[in-house]
Amino acid sequence: MKSNIALICLFNNYARNVSKALGDKLDMFYVDVEDMLDFELGDVSHIKEVLGDKEGENYIKKCQTKVVDNVCDFENTIVTITPNMLFEKKNFNKISKQCFIVYLQISPKYFEARAKSSRDSIPNDILGIAFAEKDKQYVENSDIVLDCSKLKENKAAKKIVSEIVKHFKNQG
Repeated sequence: MKSNIALICLFNNYARNVSKALGDKLDMFYVDVEDMLDFELGDVSHIKEVLGDKEGENYIKKCQTKVVDNVCDFENTIVTITPNMLFEKKNFNKISKQCFIVYLQISPKYFEARAKSSRDSIPNDILGIAFAEKDKQYVENSDIVLDCSKLKENKAAKKIVSEIVKHFKNQG
């Protein structure tokens, strides 16, 4: 049986905060894969500078896989992982075997509003297409999808607990 819970969200900071709240609620250890990777690698731009963009990117992906492997050896852990890192095939296979995957879904309107407030200027039609493609992928590959458009972190954590209990009751 899976002993860990992995949270993914288009907004990693929100996922981190929900993970911390959920960890407190369930008395589980919390780990952010991105933080572990940063600790492992240090300055990513320096790696690409030294190795070149392509070799640097390959090295970083190998390190990502190594960090994911290490995290999957943990038990009783809430894992926050960026969707891009999760959906690398090797990483997804490992995480999906060891973790119950929860997608903290947000509405397209909320996504557009957050994206507009960022420094990057992205046209709405591009945002809509990107959102729809990613959202579909995340929904299809998650054990639970939780609409978090209007949920504060603590409410989301509480809702996750009730959804996990409901999921296992339905499993028989």
